[in-house]
Amino acid sequence: MSWDRSAPGSRGLPDPADLDEDEAEYGDKAGLPRAERRKDASMTLLTSMLERPLDPGYAAMAKAREARGEPRSTGPRRPLLLISLLLIGLLIGISTASLRARQDVRSQTRGDLIEQIQSRQAAVDEGGEKARRLQRQIDAAGSKIAPGEVEARQQDQEALRVTTGVVEVEGPGVTITLDDADGAGGSADGDPRTGGSDEGRVQSGDLQIITNGLWAAGAEAIAVNDQRLTAHSAIRFAGEAILVNFRPLTRPYTIEAIGDPGQLRSGFEEGPGGAYLDMLGSDYDIPASVSTDDTMTLPGADEVSSAHAEVVSPGEDMPPERPVEEESR
Repeated sequence: MSWDRSAPGSRGLPDPADLDEDEAEYGDKAGLPRAERRKDASMTLLTSMLERPLDPGYAAMAKAREARGEPRSTGPRRPLLLISLLLIGLLIGISTASLRARQDVRSQTRGDLIEQIQSRQAAVDEGGEKARRLQRQIDAAGSKIAPGEVEARQQDQEALRVTTGVVEVEGPGVTITLDDADGAGGSADGDPRTGGSDEGRVQSGDLQIITNGLWAAGAEAIAVNDQRLTAHSAIRFAGEAILVNFRPLTRPYTIEAIGDPGQLRSGFEEGPGGAYLDMLGSDYDIPASVSTDDTMTLPGADEVSSAHAEVVSPGEDMPPERPVEEESR
């Protein structure tokens, strides 16, 4: 038997289809015939994964198990795997149900608290209206006792009530409106322009400075979003809300002040309050407007109480003021 050394695949020459890239180049130089290159030769890894998705080692073991008459895979592990998956699913379901129950309880508790707050707030408003109605009845009854003397006392009392802010007042004045800058967020800080997470938001300190500027310009009565300012009022912040008389305000913030419109506006704009309001607009893009009104009505404060009071006879000096610390003991 003779061998054709020039035939591909003979013992003398390898089959060109079995040559790799380097060997093929060597075969070209040696004058060996070369098979046509596959179009997907540059994608060897992907081709191998598509043509042989099972690892050769696993495939060999499966064939060996079949040759011995055994199944291709270990069957007893499948029930164990299914049981494990069922247990894991059960645990996930129990955890999800527990979290959902907690969320439902939290939502129910929050709803109950909101309902209680609204109910108590309505009761406070109703009590304030009742107190004002009873005061009007007392004034009407007192005017029938001694018309001359009672009338003078009532005038003095009415002036004091206007000063303290417990009654509704009407007259001309100035209105200042502020709002947050576009895209502003964060919390309302108590210190003006310091420590705020977003300086484009109106803060409690801003309202304090502006209202103080109105008082200095000659305002007789001031209200912020219909909350009348008295000697007991406080403009402060709690979380992200601005509080006046412990009532949360919503934007925009409207400050109304009764007084001579021309004098009040010019005095405010020429004073530190007006300069501060201009700074809010120029430096922090907070929109603000100032306007005069011929007639405005400011509501009375809901509750003004005194912890200590003394009767002062005519000609006597006023008693010294007692600090709040002593009054609260």
